[in-house]
Amino acid sequence: MLAVKGLEVYYGDFRAVAEINLKLRPGLLVALIGPNGSGKSTLLKAIAGVLDYSGSVMIDGAEVRELGPWERVKYVTYVPAAIASGADVTVGDLLLSSEGIDLKLLEVHVNMFDLGGLLGRKLWEVSTGELGRALIARGLSRLSKVYLLDEPLSHIDLRYQIRALKYLRELVRKGRLVIIASNQLSPLLSFTDYVIVIKSGRILKSGATKEVVNSALIEELYGVKAEVVRYGNLIDVVPVDEVETKLISR
Repeated sequence: MLAVKGLEVYYGDFRAVAEINLKLRPGLLVALIGPNGSGKSTLLKAIAGVLDYSGSVMIDGAEVRELGPWERVKYVTYVPAAIASGADVTVGDLLLSSEGIDLKLLEVHVNMFDLGGLLGRKLWEVSTGELGRALIARGLSRLSKVYLLDEPLSHIDLRYQIRALKYLRELVRKGRLVIIASNQLSPLLSFTDYVIVIKSGRILKSGATKEVVNSALIEELYGVKAEVVRYGNLIDVVPVDEVETKLISR
């Protein structure tokens, strides 16, 4: 169980997230959605214990900020959207550069995301999508109770998006909790059980994906008119146009 109570994060005097309260059980694949700057990444980093926070973040009764790096791996993994690429760091180096990597799992993920031919290449020699696949492979090779992925779908090809989401569904079936922060709503929403909507650092609403996501919500969050198309278990968000705004003329 992940229990977040009264969570707040400040950058200097700026309050990035405020009064976050959540209870999420294992076995859920959760989409965390909201516009740029709404606090998605900040919330994930705080839950992962890589940012200072006030309030409480408990995973199975353990307060995350009280855990050391090696112990924290057992509870939570954060997969960043990107990293700074060192001049001499190879993809192989990156895959091994984290606490608690399970080498057997890593081998599985190297094959799953077709990274074998990239292991000797420097990070600056691979594409953004190839680097994204490597970050996902590394993060999922830690045996944690909770996985937090920040914009994992933004740069990788469609087939790897589907492959990653299918694998994450398998993880939640095995009792893990997975939270994905993303502005790429398709195909994400078709795979998720639950949605958390964040705006201006606060949770706007949350609940079952099919119940929460609708055209009015998309318009409120992103300022666009959109059709939310449902077909069986599939949910697709089709942007149609911007919501009209009054431009200030000079």
